Amino acid sequence: MLQQMRSGAASWIAKGLMILLIVSFGAWGIGDYIGGFSGRGDVATVGSAKISQPEFADAYRREVSNLQRRFGSAFTAEQARQLGLDETVLNRLIEDKLYVQVADKLGIMITDAQIREAITNAPAFKGITGQFDRLAYETYLRNEGYTEGMLVVLLRQDLARTQLLGSLFGSITGVPDAMVDTILGYRLERRLAEYFVIDAAKLPAPAAPTDAQIEEYYKANPLAYTAPERRSLAWIAITPQQYTGQMPVSDEELREEYDAHRSAYVTPEKRAIEQVVFATEAEAKAAYDALQKGEDFIAMAARLQKLKAEDVKLGTVTRDELPASIANAVFALPLNTVGEPVTSPFGWHLARVTAIQPGTTKSLDEAKAELRQQIALRKATEGLIKLRQQIDDQIAGGATLEEIATAHKANLNRVVDIDAQGTPPDGKPVENLPKLPAFLTEAFDMDAGGEPRIVDDVNGGFLVLKAVDVKPAALRPLNDVKDSVVAALQQRARSEAAAEAAKQIAERLRAGGDIAKEAAAVGASVQLSAPLSRGGQPAERALSPAVITALFGAKPSEIVTGPAGANAANAIVAKLTRIEPADPAAIARQKDQTAQQLAGGIAQDLVQQYRQTVQKDIGVKIDPAARVRATGL
Repeated sequence: MLQQMRSGAASWIAKGLMILLIVSFGAWGIGDYIGGFSGRGDVATVGSAKISQPEFADAYRREVSNLQRRFGSAFTAEQARQLGLDETVLNRLIEDKLYVQVADKLGIMITDAQIREAITNAPAFKGITGQFDRLAYETYLRNEGYTEGMLVVLLRQDLARTQLLGSLFGSITGVPDAMVDTILGYRLERRLAEYFVIDAAKLPAPAAPTDAQIEEYYKANPLAYTAPERRSLAWIAITPQQYTGQMPVSDEELREEYDAHRSAYVTPEKRAIEQVVFATEAEAKAAYDALQKGEDFIAMAARLQKLKAEDVKLGTVTRDELPASIANAVFALPLNTVGEPVTSPFGWHLARVTAIQPGTTKSLDEAKAELRQQIALRKATEGLIKLRQQIDDQIAGGATLEEIATAHKANLNRVVDIDAQGTPPDGKPVENLPKLPAFLTEAFDMDAGGEPRIVDDVNGGFLVLKAVDVKPAALRPLNDVKDSVVAALQQRARSEAAAEAAKQIAERLRAGGDIAKEAAAVGASVQLSAPLSRGGQPAERALSPAVITALFGAKPSEIVTGPAGANAANAIVAKLTRIEPADPAAIARQKDQTAQQLAGGIAQDLVQQYRQTVQKDIGVKIDPAARVRATGL
């Protein structure tokens, strides 16, 4: 629930491994502790704690909304139900209640200072300056439907759980070398195969499907021939930029803004540097003496270090881009002068300055226009919070979208008959659709003709959106899609014919046939694969995952068949020719990372076992009827 904040709140807890310990909420089921409830009360009882219907409904709605923002309007409430999201959310809430009670018994306390640190360091609450931003904080609370008190309670629980698990399992950081070597040996093994592709298009044309077959296929695949839901929408867009011209900015505010960001108006001096680095001070001094006697810098670099002219060019740099030990010396040199040897962790340097770009500072007067725009934009963004509340009150009072647009002198935008991807029936892009990711998600989640809805923009603005009309998804008439159905049936018939041909060829090869002759008989040629990994080899797109899996289950010279990778209608006949053990050097390179991953997996397993033990000791009961009512499933 608080994943957006955790990266900023973890300065005082075990990192890295603990992320693996606390994110797997949905891996355990709830069926073992469904009890006999009346179906009228709380969704669950966890020891002395309750999970009420409103609490569960709110958490479920929030999770669905988060997934819709991530995946777009293609992710629907029905898909959430099919994926068991309600069970995942309930498991998480139960886990929260379990661990909070354990933490209380063990005396684990989260202080107000830790809460304050977590909030102020959370990336989700930082503004463009990288510091805590109150506006970003309030926007997050509004978008997620939290009050400040709710967030503090949830964060306190979250940090207590993390501290609990960290104290128990955070020290699991290593696994035996033999385990790592065995697993990497399995993962990094490579296999090579001879194969050829049976092109389904070159096989005899299949018979035309009968009307009965066409109708049967059409009825069995309704989704393929269903016209998507389409909606007509209307909206107004409110942005901070629309109000910046109305924001007064005083000279005092300009001065304060300039002083607060003075470094942004300073362009540091830059110098083009050539340098040669020597291993010892004696070598550097000898080279310097040669330069003082008239030798050319580039010639010296070639003679002593075998460097070309381009090799000595360090580029144009600022003082901060050089090691501190040599920056002062280099930036004190006159143009086209070689300085005396200076040392750094890399060796002894001889440097020459070949060009100087003086630094500049933009004055307050020069920066006033930019500063005025920044301050006005910030004020406008802050002012939109009040404007948003005004519009929210107008919606609650029954105002129409047209009335809201008129009241705030905003343009009313419209679009007709778009699908969930924003595409109209003619397939041409709609130019004026907002780029806001949540726009289509929210548009296709609204009731047609219902009240307008406010959709927040990550840039500080918002939309007021209304679904004007909805055309539900509908199965297209068979006559309209008959050609597509016939094509699909013929493609399926060709694919089945190719698979059958591959099966027969494989039987002949296993009986002693020649793979080259069999390939030639179907108009193909034998190819040798690149070394294949268990996860597949990008260079071998012709081989499907099914064929690669079969090859890794085969013995040398064994024949396997399966669909082609690039075109699933085609078929593959493959012969395993060689098994290459894992490269010891590759094992060594991946050993540390794999050991960490395995340690994380072991820690996860221990957390699962610990969680089951805690659940058994504390006790959990579920009310199925209350759960169904709370989600509306």
